Amino acid sequence: MNSDLDNYLQSIHRVNYNMLCEVDRVCQKHKINYYLHGGTMLGMARHGDFIPWDDDVDISMPRADYERFKKVFEAETPENYTLIKYEDYNEFFDFITRVTDTDYMVSNLKADDVYYNYRYSHPCIDIFVYDNVSRFYKLQLFSLQIIYALAMGHRQNVSYEKYKGIKKIGAYIFPVLGKCISIGRLSKWYNYIAQMGKKPSKYWFISNEQANHPSWGLRYQKKWYKKLYMGKLGEKLFPCPKMYTDELKMIYNDYMSLPPEKDRVPEHFFLEKRTQNKTR
Repeated sequence: MNSDLDNYLQSIHRVNYNMLCEVDRVCQKHKINYYLHGGTMLGMARHGDFIPWDDDVDISMPRADYERFKKVFEAETPENYTLIKYEDYNEFFDFITRVTDTDYMVSNLKADDVYYNYRYSHPCIDIFVYDNVSRFYKLQLFSLQIIYALAMGHRQNVSYEKYKGIKKIGAYIFPVLGKCISIGRLSKWYNYIAQMGKKPSKYWFISNEQANHPSWGLRYQKKWYKKLYMGKLGEKLFPCPKMYTDELKMIYNDYMSLPPEKDRVPEHFFLEKRTQNKTR
């Protein structure tokens, strides 16, 4: 690993750790349930810290806790910690709310920084939401995929190379149709379908995952979360589901094995301290 990349990863891990500590403080104060998730929980299990080459943070929350978190977070934290709520903007990136540290800028290789007014160009914590699996789960997932495809009409660029066959045809058609529908209306549709599981269920699913992500549509057993396991990241312990190994096996299979060396790279590579005035 070259020295510039090594310095970047040390710096971004420090910034991300401070953000996570602040999220943890607010959640403890307001008794909001959250869990380490995805690559962050994998780092806890496999490395006892962040994955060495990872440069963002993933957490998850049940829907009710997520809604409460959105109401209290910014009022409790320093000005540089900003909550980027996708429903507040006309430009679509994802249906994911993010905690960002606006004191720092990163190069975002997935977003057109100017198009999104640089709001996705900061270190971030992605918040994934657990909703109930409905009786009509396949229809629920299919509907969310359609709405996601329509929302891509409000994205700067669509990566058509990700899609094949019938999905590639849809990737051309649905964004064109989606431009005729406001992103605000699409967000409301998305949230309505995500929460259509009203009756008790043994399973959650992550309703705001990217519709083309490998873990899209996985079912998370609620019994995994009845008790907590406190996992170590850096100098602190953070909450994970007690049966976190079952979740990691479902997502990553052999999660303790390292990926090929060529894949051990960060998603972003650039970090600078900002000096200009900022507003939330």
